[in-house]
Amino acid sequence: MSVTLKQIRAFVAVAQAASFTTAASRLHLTQSAVSVLISELEEQFGLRLFDRTTRTVQLADAGRDFYPVAEKVLADVQNALSSSKELVAKKRGRVAVAATPLMASILLPKAIGEYAAMYQGISVILHDTIAGLIQPKVRDGEVDFGIGTFEKTGRELLAEPLMADTLVLACPTGHSLADKASVAWRELAGHPFISLTRDNSVGQLIRKCLADAGVEIQSAYEVSYLSTVVGMVDAGLGVAVLPSYASPITQFYNIQIRKLVKPAIRRQMSFITRQGRTLSPAAESLKAFLKTYVKGNN
Repeated sequence: MSVTLKQIRAFVAVAQAASFTTAASRLHLTQSAVSVLISELEEQFGLRLFDRTTRTVQLADAGRDFYPVAEKVLADVQNALSSSKELVAKKRGRVAVAATPLMASILLPKAIGEYAAMYQGISVILHDTIAGLIQPKVRDGEVDFGIGTFEKTGRELLAEPLMADTLVLACPTGHSLADKASVAWRELAGHPFISLTRDNSVGQLIRKCLADAGVEIQSAYEVSYLSTVVGMVDAGLGVAVLPSYASPITQFYNIQIRKLVKPAIRRQMSFITRQGRTLSPAAESLKAFLKTYVKGNN
C-alpha cells in the first residue's frame, strides 16, 4: 500500500466540506483531480470511503473510521514541518560539546551564557572530560564537536582553527621569577616544578619544550589536571607552565603569570568534527558564535 499525503489531504477536505467542488476549491485543484485522488485512495484500501449521490457526499462507515486517523497524520506532518523550520531558524535544538575541564570552566561558560541569551530555545550540553576522550566522543557521535589542542586527528575527524594559545609561566606571588617581565625556559632550572603527567597533552608539550631547551627541571610534584596545578602553585609548592587561556583563573589565587620565551610557544586550538557528518543548524550556529566570541575577547 502506498497512500500519499495528497490523497489524505483530498480525503480530509472532502469529508469536511461534504462536497467535491468545495474541497477542490480549497485545495486549488480541479474537481476531477480530487475525484481521482479519492478513487485512488479507495482502491488502496479496497473500501468505499464516501457514499455519493447527485446531491450529497457523506462519509461511509470505513470513511468515518479513517477520518480521525487521516486528521492525525496531517497534524503530525504539519508539526514536523514546523519543528524543522524552527530548527533551521535556530529557534530550538540541542548541541553537545566536549572540552577539557579547565576550558569548560574558564573559556566556555560566559560564551555559552551569551549564546543562550540569544537562542533561548537551544540547549547546550557541555561534556567536561579529559583531553584523551574528546576525540572518541566526537568520533562516536556522542557530541557534535570538540574543542582543544590536537596533535593528530586521523582520517575520521576534521580540525578547524579556533584560536591561538601560548604557554606561560605560573609562579607564586613573591617568587623570584615573578620579578621578570618574561622568563626563558632555561631559567626554570633549579626551581621546584609542578609537572603534568605524560598522558596529558599539555604535559607532553612542556616536556618537549624543556628537552629542546636543554633544561633539566626539579619535578617536585606530578598531577593529572591543570586545575590541580593552579592550586599547588597557589600553595607555593613550585612553579608550573600553563596554557595562556587558563590565565584568567589565576587572578583569584596568589599566582603571577609571566611570558615564556626563548622560545615562545604558540599552539593552535581547534574545533574537531566527525568527517562526513553535517552539523545541525544549532551546532553550526554555536560554532560560529564561539569563533566570534573568541576574537572579541582576545
